[in-house]
Order: sequence, then C-alpha cells, then structure tokens
Amino acid sequence: MATGITEKLAAHTAKVRYGDIPPEAIEKAKDCILDQVGVELIGSTLEWNKIAYRYVADMGGRAESTIVNYGTKAPALDAAFVNATFGQGCELDDVGFGAGGHPSAATVPVALALCEKQRSTGKDFLAAVVVGWDVMYRLLAAVRPSSGKRGFHSHGIGGPFGAMATAARLLRLNNGQILHAFGIAGMHSSGTMEYDQTGGEVKRVIAGIAARGGIQAAMLAQLGLTGPPTIIEGKRGFLKVFADEVQPEEITRGLGSDFKIMRVWFKMYPCVATVQGVIFTLAKMIEEHHFGADDIDEIRVGISETSLSHGGTIYEPHDTASAQFSLPFSLAIRLLKNDNDLSFYMDPKLWTDPKVLALAKKVKSYADPNAKKDQNYNTTMEVKLTNGKTFKAFEAYPPGSPLNMVSRDVLRAKFRKMARAVLAEERIEKLIEAVDRLETYEDAAKLIPLLVK
Repeated sequence: MATGITEKLAAHTAKVRYGDIPPEAIEKAKDCILDQVGVELIGSTLEWNKIAYRYVADMGGRAESTIVNYGTKAPALDAAFVNATFGQGCELDDVGFGAGGHPSAATVPVALALCEKQRSTGKDFLAAVVVGWDVMYRLLAAVRPSSGKRGFHSHGIGGPFGAMATAARLLRLNNGQILHAFGIAGMHSSGTMEYDQTGGEVKRVIAGIAARGGIQAAMLAQLGLTGPPTIIEGKRGFLKVFADEVQPEEITRGLGSDFKIMRVWFKMYPCVATVQGVIFTLAKMIEEHHFGADDIDEIRVGISETSLSHGGTIYEPHDTASAQFSLPFSLAIRLLKNDNDLSFYMDPKLWTDPKVLALAKKVKSYADPNAKKDQNYNTTMEVKLTNGKTFKAFEAYPPGSPLNMVSRDVLRAKFRKMARAVLAEERIEKLIEAVDRLETYEDAAKLIPLLVK
C-alpha cells in the first residue's frame, strides 16, 4: 500500500535534523523567533490579551513554563496558551505568504514552553520551529483559498498541526507516536472567521487555542492515545472537511528540501494581513503625488476575493479587532494621521470620528479577478481627487513578504519598538544577541529570563 500524506508528514516531522536544514532557513527562523517574542511582549500589555493571562493565573497548577513579561510559571499547556495569545493578539505577527495562518505564533510559544520543561538545546529549539512552520504552511497551502471562502480561519485549522509538530520534536516522539499525534491534532483543528464580519476580541485567543491543542495532542500521543493515520487525506480528513478545492501536491512537494519558513511574511502594520499591501500602496501614492485627506473624492481598491471578505466589509468598527480588520478604516487613518500605529486602532474616539467615517465611506473595494492564489495580496488602486485628477497604482508584494523582504535592520527596529513596551534597552539588546547565538546554547531556556520584565 502506498504511503499516505499523513504518514509522509509524520516521517518528515520525526527525521529532519538540525544539520539537514539549510543555513538560510536557520537564520530565517531566528528572525521569526525574535519577531514573535517582540509581538508577545507588546501583546502582553494589551487589555484583551490580559484576559487569557488572568484566566490561567487564577487556575494555578504545576510551575513548568514561564509567561512572558509577568514571569508567572504555569503548566506548559497554559503558558503556551497565554504566550501564543500575546503573540497573535495585536496583529503584528508574521504570516505564511500564499498559505495564510501565523506559523510563528503556532510554533515559538510552544517551543518556549517545552524547552523550559524539557531542557532542550538551542539547535533543538530552532529545528522544532522550522519543522512546525513547514508542516503548518504545507497543509494550509493545500486548502487555500477554498477554506477561507467557506469561512474557516487558516490559523484555527492549521495552527494545531504546526504546534503539534513543534511539540512532538521537543518531546522526542517516535514516528508512530507522531503519526497518532497528527490524528489527535486534527480533532483540535477548527475555527471560523465570523469575527471579521461583526467583530469580537475572541479572535485574539485563536493562536492560544491552537498552541494548547498542539501540545496536548503530542502529549496524549506520547502516553499512548491513538488517532486516525489518515487525518489529512482521509474521507473525513483535513482536505475533505475544510475545502471544496484542494491541491494535495502542495503538502509533499519538496518535502525535506524546500523549507517553507522561507515563505514568511513579516507584518509592518498592526492589522490583518489582507490590508497590509493596501496601506503600503496608498502610502506610496501619497508620497509620490502629495495629496491628503481633504483631497479625496473616491478610492477604489482591487484585491482578491478572499482579501475582500476578510478585510473589506467593516466600515464602522466598534472595537479594536474590527478596526484592525477594516480596510476602509485603515486607509482613512493613513490619510488623516500619516501612520498606522497600533494606538490609532485602539482609540475608541477614532472608531466613531465623523471625519474618519466619512473618509472611510469614500473607499470602494472590489474583487480583482487577477489576484490569484500566490498573488493573494496584490493591490490595484485608483485614487480620484476632488480637483478631477486620478492616480492609479499596482503593487504585487507588500514589504516584509518573500519577494519584497525587508532588511534584518528593519526587522530589528520593529522588534525594538515592540519590546520597549516591557523591557529596558539593555535587556532588549541582550535578547537580540541571545537569539543570534541560539544554536550555541546547550539549554535554550536561557532565553526565558530575558523575556520577563
């Protein structure tokens, strides 16, 4: 009998060694780790994320793993839940370009929790993140964009698998255990995107749910719980349940040689991924043509069908989440503030500001048939001014994405800005140095004290 997709992924998860991973993928993993812990640090200060912290702190339990910023120790499952919530709870975390989901928010919090519990090496940590990233990206690439059109959240369905693969590596599960862990992770795979229609801060915990589910799947498999060995390709498996149109070849193509962490997209703005390129396009047009908010008659934005449904429908946000998912609001504050700082999305006065809302109503979005799967974040924009002038622009790749990657200096500037929400400058520089040297650590948990205020 031919080896199934789930078996191939399980074998891949088990067999990849640090030395098998190209140096450029290891360096990219360091960038992902630093970016993610930066998001966790600023995320730990936000009120809606503190709910997850209070929930876990009130429950208590075995002191195994550390919660970022606070230093509170909790069971590994709970620490990963909170840190992953911090790491996805302000819309600054990375994205799998062309696949969706937020792979570093699925892998890094899990690796942090388990390296402290298991005492893993820095090389173990790095390899676990790379492999977890790889598994999650491949699965989501196979069902995108169909799964999104059906209303499933990519991180909700893919995150438990990325988290599980990361955990399975650090728990040193064997091939058979990992195969069962895939089956168990599939039982945690879920989540819809109704929040991008009507808001709700519950979206903040989707990464926490995935991280907890992934670790739990690996731990249960380690203890002997079994799962279906065809959870990906089976009649009621991942591919059949979550999408109408699938590309299973995306899962196994280049497996073991093409590490998908190289497809990371680092966000430059604190909002949904589908709006990143739109903001960038408008910012370039403002810089080139020197117009302002008072000059706008209409802005027409062509984006993919998936992007349109994920960010183009909210005109009057009523909380931070709906503001971050509102394409019209993002463009309005860009015109009015010449920036898209997180503070603007968090300001209730701006959600109801008549000038902001009037400007937002001038934004008309439509589904561009030219925005195909791998170009899901293409932006076609036409700006009509009150003086009769019209400007047009097209941007294929937003900054931070694979074909428009920003420099490491830019990424570190972003990290420093985020980390300052919690850490002093000296500690920030020590953390950068520690991640740079992570492969030299016999105990990766040396990172942990640097993440606490």
